[in-house]
Amino acid sequence: MNKPTQLIFPFQINQKASFESFFCSLDNLDLMTRLADLVANKNAYELIIHGEEGSGKSFLMQGICNELSAFGKQFAFIPMKKAINMGVEIFQNLASLDAVCIDDLQLILSKEEWETAMFNLINECQHSNCSLMLSIGGAKSLEAVTKLPDLLSRIKRMEFITLRAVQDEHLNKALDFVSEQLDINIEKAELEFLLKHQTREFSLLVENLISLDKQAASLKRKITIPLIKETLNL
Repeated sequence: MNKPTQLIFPFQINQKASFESFFCSLDNLDLMTRLADLVANKNAYELIIHGEEGSGKSFLMQGICNELSAFGKQFAFIPMKKAINMGVEIFQNLASLDAVCIDDLQLILSKEEWETAMFNLINECQHSNCSLMLSIGGAKSLEAVTKLPDLLSRIKRMEFITLRAVQDEHLNKALDFVSEQLDINIEKAELEFLLKHQTREFSLLVENLISLDKQAASLKRKITIPLIKETLNL
């Protein structure tokens, strides 16, 4: 897949994130089909992906960016967990792109300056035919956390789809799939140990897998139970 064509921001995108490497349960088949259609479409769109913590929103958002790149589209990827400390100016001059992808929108809601900047960005994207894709987490309703009525009105007009978390009984299969897709060499016994001794939140399990793979490569070792204990402080 091509290197993502995005504005110069200090935010790295996982090059292995893609629709193919995202574990898609039956609950999310319609969502993935819809995303594939939107990314390939020449027309602009506005979309919000909602999912609970650990459902894989951030990985999926990065996959969307890589898919946009494969279609030769210019985009900006802004993960709010990191960007929120950079100031609202980061939303300026984005609407000339083909798409803007903002991860964890909930982190800026209830913050007046950020809400105003988001409202302006939505208007600018609409006027310039720039697609806007947002992810949002948390259990609270938009009405409960959004202070600016005009922003709430704009957001509620967007297409809204839900990303379902991987069910507990599918975690083993999901991790096996992800490790294969990401070329992570880990045996069944080590996967089962990881599931037994770590959080069963899927996104964190994937992050741990990637960390273990990097550590094993740097030490020129296989991923073993002793390495898992050492790396994850178990």
